[in-house]
Amino acid sequence: MSDDIDEEPLPITAIKAWLSQKNNEWIIDADGKEKIFKAQLEEESAFNADNLFGDDDEEDELIQRVQRWSSSSINPDGIGGTFRDTCDDEEEANCVKIVYIISDSWQGFGNVVWASSRHVANMLANKYQCSQLLSPWLKHREISELHPLLGASFVEVGAGAGIPSWTAMRCGARVICSDQANPDRIRCIAEGMERNWREMNSSNTEERILNNAKKSRAVPHNWGSPIEELTTTLDKNEEGRFDIVVAADCVYMTSLHSELLQSIDNLLSKEGVALISFGLHGNDPDEKIWRIKDLAIEVGFNVEILEQKQLTPSTKEMESKQALINTIRLTR
Repeated sequence: MSDDIDEEPLPITAIKAWLSQKNNEWIIDADGKEKIFKAQLEEESAFNADNLFGDDDEEDELIQRVQRWSSSSINPDGIGGTFRDTCDDEEEANCVKIVYIISDSWQGFGNVVWASSRHVANMLANKYQCSQLLSPWLKHREISELHPLLGASFVEVGAGAGIPSWTAMRCGARVICSDQANPDRIRCIAEGMERNWREMNSSNTEERILNNAKKSRAVPHNWGSPIEELTTTLDKNEEGRFDIVVAADCVYMTSLHSELLQSIDNLLSKEGVALISFGLHGNDPDEKIWRIKDLAIEVGFNVEILEQKQLTPSTKEMESKQALINTIRLTR
């Protein structure tokens, strides 16, 4: 699992296929402003500005920008990233392998790969677990031996590194991966799409999976804001909404619960499934975090609490409780 990966960011020309023209121009403008800002700091400071931006060798050893992860039928954390680096033959044959990018932007803590995103991705990757997870939606579809995500319209909000999105993309979904309107975050999401697309193309990926994957897009979205850019980007069902909506570790910001649910409500199709997965991080009382359930009922969702799963915390400083993953399933 630990092979050499080119750490250098891909040029904007390599990722523009995954962006609208407007967002492509927005990222180009942000890149230019960042270069000017760094140059000004180097001129005005008595020390090397590269160190300020975490470009020194020591920091590179701590945080690898481009990382690999794969699902696992044995290890709930999956394989790779900051976790176990080897897999046996059984896992190798059945796992879903992805590449993801760690953004430099710390806003919203989207530069951390949270346990909840690994949990959701691991469940989505396994055909049988995915069928159980999405059972309220699948009962409206024809019975099939294919992976449940094949052909599904899938949107992730507050995606960060986007591990659930890349897993869904590899399994044949048409994916919109979104996060807050931060140029570096959306750039990294688009780069994640391109890197996964390249690996899918170079392997024996089925043509129908590739055809769905190439429809995927990286889109900025602040919760509670208009959703037109999300809903007009992808061919969805007749309602213009998504079959599956995922929000992994997004509920710790209790002040944004209403906005998060507003976006989910606007994005989810009549027969679709929304998954809200999270650990309890202690930044607010647990009961305040769990109010998201009552708010969802007030919005009009059917709410189910799924089985908890203990994963490994994302850092050594975190408590195990922060990686005890709760999942709320919303349907209409």
